[in-house]
Amino acid sequence: MADKLDEPAEDSGQRRQPKQVRSVETYESVLTAASELFAQTGYEQTTTHQIAKQASISVGALYRYFSDKQAILLELYRREITNTRQQLLDQFDITDLVATDIREIIRRTLTLAFDVFGQRAALRLVLGEQSRKIPALIEVRREQETELFGAVESILKAVSEVELPDVELSAYLVSVFFEGLIDDYLLRQSDPPRFDRDRVIDSATELILRYALGRS
Repeated sequence: MADKLDEPAEDSGQRRQPKQVRSVETYESVLTAASELFAQTGYEQTTTHQIAKQASISVGALYRYFSDKQAILLELYRREITNTRQQLLDQFDITDLVATDIREIIRRTLTLAFDVFGQRAALRLVLGEQSRKIPALIEVRREQETELFGAVESILKAVSEVELPDVELSAYLVSVFFEGLIDDYLLRQSDPPRFDRDRVIDSATELILRYALGRS
């Protein structure tokens, strides 16, 4: 009996979304294999034939679900964003944050970000690099950044201690600092890292605190 398949989203690069168990297992095996190969050898060096071999399926079976390697990468990127967002939302409640000392808010946010983004760092590095090159990923990345800026802006506005002349711009700067720090410390440093993680978080907390409170 033929598998039941949903139509893919427009321009997603996905040929089908699986519904039956066997199809779902094949679909997931492709994504798992691709994530492993991308992390190990890089996106450019990985081929769909290698992904199919790693997933123990034929190339033809792979192409039933994904039109090409980029479509696989896009699905992985979307999943990482969704999983990251959910993990962060599970830990934060804006009403709890605004009742907390601002130093604790900053440190808690940084610690959680380090925990979440430290997972599957090698794959995240690949996804991050390609999200600056591939148009489809660039669009998704921009949506993610807009959401991040908005969340930071909401927190800055909600905390009474913060007095910034341009909260929107400040939210952008703080978000960029967060992203840059996480990208460099978690994804690009040698192993072991040059600085202790808690030391980095403590210093970054003080730096953001001074900026948020207008201290020199």
